[in-house]
Amino acid sequence: MKKIAFIILLLFSTNAVVGQILDITQPLFTDAPFFNPNFIKQNNVKSITGSISSKKVRDIIRTKGLDYYYEFNKNGSLKIQLSSHLSSGIKDSTVVNYTYNDKGLLSVKRKNDSYGYFSYNYKYNDDNNIILQTYCRDENKLNTKKNFELKKQYIISTDSFSYKKYDDTQAKKYFYNGYKKVFKEQTNYYNKYGYLIEEYTKFIIGNNKKKFTYEYDEQGRLSKKHKYTSIAEGSKTSEFYTYDEIGNVLDIKTYDNDKHTSTKQFLYDSKTMLLTAQIIQDIETEFLRIIQYRYEFFGEETQLQFTDTLK
Repeated sequence: MKKIAFIILLLFSTNAVVGQILDITQPLFTDAPFFNPNFIKQNNVKSITGSISSKKVRDIIRTKGLDYYYEFNKNGSLKIQLSSHLSSGIKDSTVVNYTYNDKGLLSVKRKNDSYGYFSYNYKYNDDNNIILQTYCRDENKLNTKKNFELKKQYIISTDSFSYKKYDDTQAKKYFYNGYKKVFKEQTNYYNKYGYLIEEYTKFIIGNNKKKFTYEYDEQGRLSKKHKYTSIAEGSKTSEFYTYDEIGNVLDIKTYDNDKHTSTKQFLYDSKTMLLTAQIIQDIETEFLRIIQYRYEFFGEETQLQFTDTLK
């Protein structure tokens, strides 16, 4: 932890304060939208660019020349996410595009892979729960990664879902395969205040079971999350969350079967309350991964560029 503190002082002269730019109820820094759309909209954020660097033990900070890029619409919703990476020593990029329905719910999530594009297409019921998820392979009319215009779509598979609420403390979700047969059930349990405290999932065939449990602090913020990937084997991964006084997440510590494996620390600018950096430390090797963030706002002339060349 002393090493992380040294990196913080080295990178920033501002204090770490809050901004609530991250939606802690969503899986952070995945291909699902995880920025708080209300914060993004209210502050007219158009795009965020994250520049990646790293530091090994007894080494200097080295810039990777790789980036993350997030672009938003004026409603604050994430519409495109790009990440660059090295593939066999060659710089490449992964692109995720997002489309929303009239209610602002995600209707299409489209991503590229080495073969082209694939997408997940969603339909909802009146309670805004997903009832249909269709996996498709998509052809792009345009000869570019960043922009997409559908040429032809091939429907590969479809999953459907139904829901049953027993009372205020228990609800169940049923997963149906392409044959319209139930293959999985998920039961959600809530406490008397309406907070989700457990997600229990089991497969009908094979009886494989897993669950998530959730704990909250006195202000109702998620403080601990435990993932049991194999209940029979007792395998557990835990995340512990800490916040400042306004509610912005400051760090997330991860444990595998009670062994501390990594720490993610989030830094915020004291003047703007914007997220300025994320520092990820592997506890065993002390390897540090550092992501520094820059912003572009609606109404300002574009000065940021995603450094990867998208074709």
